Amino acid sequence: MKKSQIISLSIFFIAFLISLNLSAQIPTPEEGKGLVVFYRTKKFSGSAIKFSIKDSEKSYGQLTNGSIIKVQVEPGEHMFWSQVISSDAITLTIEEGKVYYVKGSVKMGAIAGRPKFNQVDEKKALKEMKVK
Repeated sequence: MKKSQIISLSIFFIAFLISLNLSAQIPTPEEGKGLVVFYRTKKFSGSAIKFSIKDSEKSYGQLTNGSIIKVQVEPGEHMFWSQVISSDAITLTIEEGKVYYVKGSVKMGAIAGRPKFNQVDEKKALKEMKVK
């Protein structure tokens, strides 16, 4: 095999792996559902605080420093919440086939950190999650 063929094949393979990685991070919504992506940027402040993402039906996991949680839900209004010592909630009206991004952060209180949710646009979310 020629050196140019090896280089071309290597570039193709690397591009393929990158595309797999990105699609694994942010999947498309399942048929008949919407996707809510909760994320936290990696920061030193509040890094030890973790909080669970919940709705009226179940708990979806713990949002830790620098993590992402992907939630497939039925269309309609959904209230997601979390509680450490204090709580925060966000209500989203989910449409079929759409992706919603919610940034979770930690607000420091007198005793402990508390969760804070903000809906953000896709461009900002992907930049903060370092997804292109």
